[in-house]
Amino acid sequence: MRVIGLGSGRRGKVTESLVRMVLESTGMDHDFISLSGKLVRPCEACNGCVDTNTCVLPDDFSAIAERVQGADGLVFGAPTYWARMNAKGSAFWERLCFSGRHSELFPMKGMPAAMVAIDGSDGTGEHVLADTKRYFADARLDVVGHVSAQGEYACFTCGLGEECSVGGFHTLYGEGISIAPERIPSMDNQCPHLGDGEGAIRGRVLRDAARRLGERLARRIQSRPRRSPDAP
Repeated sequence: MRVIGLGSGRRGKVTESLVRMVLESTGMDHDFISLSGKLVRPCEACNGCVDTNTCVLPDDFSAIAERVQGADGLVFGAPTYWARMNAKGSAFWERLCFSGRHSELFPMKGMPAAMVAIDGSDGTGEHVLADTKRYFADARLDVVGHVSAQGEYACFTCGLGEECSVGGFHTLYGEGISIAPERIPSMDNQCPHLGDGEGAIRGRVLRDAARRLGERLARRIQSRPRRSPDAP
């Protein structure tokens, strides 16, 4: 049995780290795929997938979709951009859901899946969760649960974060504060802008939540009847 992790955030940041942690906590064979740097165009509604349930657009999507659809379980994670799942993640799911639903095929129907949702403010990931739930429901996935966390605004490394009044760093810390390692959100430092050691406390809670989600996903996968090798 193999679990696939898929992340649509930046390489090496919180989205990827959290997806990887959930994967590792399953204790099962697993692979991680990052959409970062991949070409995944949005759905063109060209109907080229109607007869074969396979998208015909020439980019990196089809090879990734084949691996995801062939897995026994899924962990998907995405960051929040402008109060919604980022465009790369949405483009992937638009095409996966549309190509899979013709003639009611639903190739991932019943597959256990976990959600990882990231935002830069309070770590609730509410917008990503709402979008992911819609895509998972359309694909007929078996939703095991979710974990959410605070990620690092690009403003922390853009070079203008300390002076830009409309940036994420300024939103969290206000004026006159310098960017320093202890102020950057990470797996072990969640919502450090709250102060009073809250970052480390929330980091420990996050790791425990990721571990429990991975274990829950593994139990759900193991309890599911094995798919036939000929199954889509």
